[in-house]
Amino acid sequence: MEIRDPILGPIEVRPPERRVLEHPLVQRLRRVRQLGFSEATFPGATHTRFLHSVGAMHLAGVAFDAVARDLVDVPPTELFRARSTLRLAALLHDLGHGPMSHTGEGMLPQASDVPGATRQDVEEKHRVTHEEMTRYLLLHSSLYDVINDAFANEGVRAEDVAVVLGGDGNDPFCFGSTSALGLLNQLIAGELDVDRMDYLRRDSYFTGVSYGHFEKDWLLSHMGAHRTDGTWRQAIDSSAIFAFEDYLLSRYHMFLMVYAHQRTMSYHKLLALFLSGEGSNLQVPTAPEAFADCDDEWLLRHLRGSSDSYARRIVEGRPLSLAVEAWDDEADALAALHKTQLADLPSSCEWTESGIEFSHEFTGGRPVPGGRQLLVRVAHAGSRRTVVPVAEHSDLYVRQARRKRVVRIYCAEDDVRSVEARVAEIVDAE
Repeated sequence: MEIRDPILGPIEVRPPERRVLEHPLVQRLRRVRQLGFSEATFPGATHTRFLHSVGAMHLAGVAFDAVARDLVDVPPTELFRARSTLRLAALLHDLGHGPMSHTGEGMLPQASDVPGATRQDVEEKHRVTHEEMTRYLLLHSSLYDVINDAFANEGVRAEDVAVVLGGDGNDPFCFGSTSALGLLNQLIAGELDVDRMDYLRRDSYFTGVSYGHFEKDWLLSHMGAHRTDGTWRQAIDSSAIFAFEDYLLSRYHMFLMVYAHQRTMSYHKLLALFLSGEGSNLQVPTAPEAFADCDDEWLLRHLRGSSDSYARRIVEGRPLSLAVEAWDDEADALAALHKTQLADLPSSCEWTESGIEFSHEFTGGRPVPGGRQLLVRVAHAGSRRTVVPVAEHSDLYVRQARRKRVVRIYCAEDDVRSVEARVAEIVDAE
């Protein structure tokens, strides 16, 4: 079977993968928008989690073939098993997204209702994340039997896929004294992973912007693996470092200009207000068969049937208007005035704050504790080569260490001028 993808071209789907692809939980992703409410801002952004998942699966195979050149001690049969598991993990990595993707995270089940959620989340009555929901659906639905049956001859198990997706369990990819599990984890959710490599170019294409373009093929052809402390880790050649930095900046600019766009964030806020009020009991079911029916249209039906003012604004395409926007130092100053001098703003006002990190693997220019840094294989004069963490070879992390912060004040259309005037009066007085 072959899928014609507008971004990556023809994508081959093997017979056992097709059985998984045709499962109702995977087919549900055809009805979940990749960018949620971004369609209201970028009318072309109607693409789905399904197509993104297929693209990630394809890139997972390409990325594995690149790093496998360095896995010289791993038997071919084990390489094939690891490759098949990685492709399957990439295909299923977004299985647990709620309606409207990240926007619908607040409708996912309570952690206490989902086996496998962390004890802390259960005790603090948190909702599960879409990653936890993905692993739950993978291990507690009929998809579990489909995977184990379809891939029986290849040694691929649903439990192994869940481990690659960050779940608990025994390491199924320990070859001799060296484990490849960390490498597979990085390829799915790391600094240079197939998820981001697909969605950046795909989201850029469908929104009509240019920020998400980067040299995908060069990065893939210079990707590899390095063995250290009993584990394989993801690496790139130093000759690809500028392409990698361009990739990081592409991701950063997509967050600034597309994912955190002020109009889109207004819709996010409206849905959050609805879910904290009249829609507080709206939750997708835990039962996998029922979850498969909870797509974007499921949510929109509930919104259309509601008389709640926030729901009406969403379905009628009337987001709250942006009155004030402040970035970085000005955002800090504006937020400090929120509960004091600016407490008397009109009742229609709603505040939002977005914090945008340059990298999930670094905060304040420092590596996240417990994270796995990408490695860089640095070529020197002659045949000498050293391997260093990426932050030691690229100063981009230091230059972009500061977290980007934006504070916005939204309000009803009729209140915009009075809000602008009041904020200007207070800020100028400071």
